[in-house]
Amino acid sequence: MKNNIGIIIQARTSSTRLPQKIIRQFDGETAFLDVLLSRMKAFDWDIPMVLATTTNPADDVLVGFGEKYQIPVFRGSEENVLERFIECAQLHQFDVIIRVCSDNPFLDIHTIRDLYEQYQGGDYCAYEINGKPSILTHYGFFGEIVSLAALTQLHEAGDRHCMEHVTNCVYSGKNDFEVQFIPKNIPNQHIRTTLDTADDFENLQKIYFDWFKKLKGTTFHYQDLIQYIESQPDLLSKMKNQINKNSK
Repeated sequence: MKNNIGIIIQARTSSTRLPQKIIRQFDGETAFLDVLLSRMKAFDWDIPMVLATTTNPADDVLVGFGEKYQIPVFRGSEENVLERFIECAQLHQFDVIIRVCSDNPFLDIHTIRDLYEQYQGGDYCAYEINGKPSILTHYGFFGEIVSLAALTQLHEAGDRHCMEHVTNCVYSGKNDFEVQFIPKNIPNQHIRTTLDTADDFENLQKIYFDWFKKLKGTTFHYQDLIQYIESQPDLLSKMKNQINKNSK
């Protein structure tokens, strides 16, 4: 199964709360999608990756990002994310998908490799952070693994809820799918590095200039970023407020 695994980076420019959030430049030339894609490409991968976006003309700009980082771009349904993933996986012959969300620019890439190495070949594999699936948290450090077979089964069932919320129909249906959770504990529950709002953008911009840029390309673990955030009381307070406003 692992021989047919691929990374799909989910991206689109439309967003109700913060339009074009992933491509909005914050220093005159850099966007948070640049941060994520450059980091993904720089890591020593032996796994193919694809940037999956929509056929909406507004997402034409994302083709340029794919070309910039030499990552293939797939375009599919805007509303039916489940179908987009299935068609992308089928085209690239992925039996298993590592799903990465583009609104997590400070994703811990080491955890993606760790997840891949611990994956036992079932329908779903992810970290369980403080007792909750990582995709439901606000940390923004983690990806998840899902099988094409599971997504296809959901598509055939025709549940409209599953068209947009792709994986929760898999991990919440433990009787129907083989689900594997890897428990992790993060004591500080006030950390938020996912990008959804203007306040998130401001917080991540501070992280980029005051911490990430000083790493000069060095890879990091999420614990390193947490340590920095905890050293910034104002930043931590702002994140706590955003979590209270945007709880999943």
